[in-house]
Amino acid sequence: MYILFKNIHHYVGMITLVFILLLTVVSFIYYLQERTITGQVKKISLITLIFTHTQIIIGLVLFFSSPIFQSSSIKDIMGIGSIRRNYVEHPFSMIIAGILITIINARIKKVPKISVWTLLMSAISLALVIGMIPKAFWNSLIS
Repeated sequence: MYILFKNIHHYVGMITLVFILLLTVVSFIYYLQERTITGQVKKISLITLIFTHTQIIIGLVLFFSSPIFQSSSIKDIMGIGSIRRNYVEHPFSMIIAGILITIINARIKKVPKISVWTLLMSAISLALVIGMIPKAFWNSLIS
């Protein structure tokens, strides 16, 4: 069951990354051109929100069902850098990115144009997601 959720988390993560990137690019274009937010932007924002929240839920299930979490203490997890990155820093950063995307979606629904703050939150969420992707993911793309 753990392996199934891990594979789902991997592939949903790729889709989530694509939509966060798309939302950031669209936000950047709409901000620069000072265009009014259309229904397409709202749909992109909503789909990004759905995939991000789904990814976080799957990640939390993985987190609490992982063998390392069940067999190790917090002291052990915090003591080893690679384990700390995957079991503390990665989930925390992804939750922050999810919160930012939720705020972005709420702002896009309410305001007529993309503000600099919406664009900044989108860029920060993209940076958090890209920066905290486990190295195993990048290695699987290369090989």
